[in-house]
Amino acid sequence: MVSHKNEALFEIFAIFELVNIAASIATNLLLIHLIIHRSSREIGAYRYLLLAFAINDIYFPIVHFLTLPVICTYNDAFIMFSHGILTSRFSISLFGTTFSQTMPLLAHLIIYRLTATKWSRHLQFYTGRSCFLLVVVTLGAEVSLWFANSYYGYGSDHETREYVRPFMEEEQFVEDGKEFIGALYYDGSSKLRMGAFLATMGFNGMMSFFMSIIVFCSISITLHFRSGMGKIIAFEKVKRCKIFRINII
Repeated sequence: MVSHKNEALFEIFAIFELVNIAASIATNLLLIHLIIHRSSREIGAYRYLLLAFAINDIYFPIVHFLTLPVICTYNDAFIMFSHGILTSRFSISLFGTTFSQTMPLLAHLIIYRLTATKWSRHLQFYTGRSCFLLVVVTLGAEVSLWFANSYYGYGSDHETREYVRPFMEEEQFVEDGKEFIGALYYDGSSKLRMGAFLATMGFNGMMSFFMSIIVFCSISITLHFRSGMGKIIAFEKVKRCKIFRINII
């Protein structure tokens, strides 16, 4: 779905997107190679979480390439189109879901760093199998909730389609059976549409949950080093600094 009114601008953005996608895939393939063949044994099972993060960063640009989303706002409505190969409501919902997967993976990485810093004896819990299960279960739950909320909560109904029709006509979007998802927050009588509001709050709630974990762990790690570094003996100081450097990777 491409606006003929701004077709040249869309073409420029499309080229930029493709270059960015190719660079992202190449960079993460290199990262995977380094994790598998060059990473130090000292980082332990952290490599498995890094590997999951890198794989996700390859999966996301592939979905981005297939959908090439266009995200717009129009008055009280938020809408997301696709002008890529896949243009169905399913594919657009999949893109939004894939975009959200970074947060739980980041949460796992920072939790591992906190464990390595404060409770290193518990690192034995992290193995290749346990990391795989953690990632699969966490992403499985998050992806299911996010996709369902995108597909059903943001699914375009008749009222939303009629509301954004002037925008589509003004921008000269081609309506050739392609779908979109979005949310109309107020109807014609300025009454809040609870379905759209609750769907948006659902997204915010999931992001806030993972962000809270990341912030809490980051603060805990910082406070741990600030409070204990000046009181421990030289040997422990060197040991903890070594762990800290490993966690910075």
